[in-house]
Amino acid sequence: MYHQYFKFVTFSTLLTSSLLLLGLKQDTAEFTNAQINEQSILAINWVQQSGEYQALTYQAFNIAKIVFDQAKAKKITQPAIIVDIDETVLDNSAYQAGLVDTNNSYELSTWNKWVAVARAKTVPGAAKFVNYVNDNGGKVFFISDRDKSSNKDRNNNDLEIATINNLKVNGFKGANSKTVLLKGEFTKIIDGKESTSKQWRREAVENGQVDGKKYTIVALMGDNLNDFDHKTGVTNQERRSYVEKHSSYYGILDSIPNNKIFEPAYIALPNPMYGNWETGLYKPQAGQKPSQKNQQRKQSLIRWLPDK
Repeated sequence: MYHQYFKFVTFSTLLTSSLLLLGLKQDTAEFTNAQINEQSILAINWVQQSGEYQALTYQAFNIAKIVFDQAKAKKITQPAIIVDIDETVLDNSAYQAGLVDTNNSYELSTWNKWVAVARAKTVPGAAKFVNYVNDNGGKVFFISDRDKSSNKDRNNNDLEIATINNLKVNGFKGANSKTVLLKGEFTKIIDGKESTSKQWRREAVENGQVDGKKYTIVALMGDNLNDFDHKTGVTNQERRSYVEKHSSYYGILDSIPNNKIFEPAYIALPNPMYGNWETGLYKPQAGQKPSQKNQQRKQSLIRWLPDK
């Protein structure tokens, strides 16, 4: 079976190359999710197998520890660290790998099943850092856009329970219903619609809504720019411009001269598998067919070709 598949892929590749050399357009009508998933294999392997991925995650948590220690040295009261969950403290690469060799794409139903089984592993360095903060006068809040419930019933918090259990199994201290804040908690009505932005959950941590204590957020950690600010933009050009404008925030705890108002450090974790950076490639951002995704992924490449 493997050899037949290999021959098919080789033939398809040769055919595609021949068509391109002849200046003909390849018919992408039959391009499938399975082929899109195939493109993710190297990124998933990098997360699961490379020492470089580990090095970057340890580096991020080492920087976060320095930031936290600086906050303590500055006598900041009630210092808090906000961490995203997925690809920040829990590694879900097994879910992504499960899509390979199938014609499936990410779906909320299968994602929620993955969350429910609570089998995600810890991101290297995450548990040690979280426990250090919680053991040394700080508090870590896990703010994630995971759903709290698998069936949208506000009285059913099965996914929240599974998430807390998954964190505990991986050795995270302080994971409970007060520190794990999932999508749908502390929302606001904006222009007549419910907004579930993480911004409102961060504000709830700061103003005492969560547990009656007002915290000073000294660092935000995540694998997506949206984990730091909901106004980062949609296209990758907008998002890169945002990073450039806020470059002094990354890895640094900043304050105005009187040392009373602090800007939290932004600390980014690596995630080449998925995220808003990918949808930032597409126009429009949603509703893309596999063939359109493939085409726009290629068009986004900055290429160099040797002279003939």
